[in-house]
Amino acid sequence: MSHAEYTRRSVLGASSLALVSGLAGCSSGGDGNGDTDVPTPSGRNYSDLHEWLTETETGPAPDNYNGGIADRRDSDSVTVDVGASGNGGNFAYAPAAVLVSAGTEIRWSWTGAGNPHNVEADPEEQLGLSDYEFSSGDAEGGSGVKYTRTLEDPGIALYHCEPHLSLGMKGGIAVE
Repeated sequence: MSHAEYTRRSVLGASSLALVSGLAGCSSGGDGNGDTDVPTPSGRNYSDLHEWLTETETGPAPDNYNGGIADRRDSDSVTVDVGASGNGGNFAYAPAAVLVSAGTEIRWSWTGAGNPHNVEADPEEQLGLSDYEFSSGDAEGGSGVKYTRTLEDPGIALYHCEPHLSLGMKGGIAVE
């Protein structure tokens, strides 16, 4: 076998393995919006987002986070469900992790389940890792509650629900 054949076969074999691995990951989890989480885009390090969404001294990992980031860079606005299924009830954000382009409008929309909820981004409460600081205010219940924020600058927005942080109700947004 020539070197060129070996290289081509190695590449095809590795590509097939990556495709099968990727498909296996797609069947195991979603973001709660009917979409499947995608692997973290190559070439970028989102370790702060991953660290926040794993178990830390500030709370457990959300059980709907599988290590992937939902890629929504092609969207002008993204909706995050508040009170999605997870963490032993309706105590999750969906998607738990999302990647957006700078200037994307994020709409947190309460499902009406697992109430009351809020959205809090406070770097001191997010291991000092969040580049954004914002708050939807006091925890509220109901399905008509909405909070909107446009993320203008590249960075990481980490957030949680104050009443349910101890259950793992955490989320994160990577902004490119």
